[in-house]
Amino acid sequence: MSSPSTIPPPRLITASNLPLSESAATSSHTEPAVEVLVDTLKQEPIPGGSLVRARVATHERVPTSNDGSGHSPLADVPAPGIVMPNGVNIYYLDVAPNTEGVMHRTTSTDYLVVLQGTLSLMTPRTSFDVGGSYGQPAETLCQPGEAVIQRGMLHALSNRTDQWVRVLGFVLDSQPNRVPVEAGPSAKQGDSKILQDAWLA
Repeated sequence: MSSPSTIPPPRLITASNLPLSESAATSSHTEPAVEVLVDTLKQEPIPGGSLVRARVATHERVPTSNDGSGHSPLADVPAPGIVMPNGVNIYYLDVAPNTEGVMHRTTSTDYLVVLQGTLSLMTPRTSFDVGGSYGQPAETLCQPGEAVIQRGMLHALSNRTDQWVRVLGFVLDSQPNRVPVEAGPSAKQGDSKILQDAWLA
């Protein structure tokens, strides 16, 4: 179990259009007032204690709807809480110091923005059999202000420093992950293999 995060909980600022009066709505030159709500997001430890997530928003479909005002409700995201089917899941992820992430893949396109600390993106160097070992993964250091696009590949998010790391993640449901198969005796040009979700020990 890691020590509590030293990064303050993130704030969420929600800005929405307020209703127009009936008389104002008849004018093409009238703009609505704007409501601004400021909240501190709830941080939830992920089992194991080395990851802390603060959910920002969920959208069950794209395009989204901007109708209404007030707080935007969070929809339930199926386990393990990463991919919203047909939609978008946005959250902060804090990674504890000296944490080695679990190698995994989801059917999604993920956009990660590193806000604080140095994130280690771990990826397999070569193809391998799932029953065996993926060997020594490649480590790519991701610094504050840098963005990572994950296109349905195996990866682990690690923190090999003595400071907490904070990432803002935008996870979009994707079409099935496909990888081209090189042409050979039993494979023709254009063949591909679908990659399923995976969690490796």
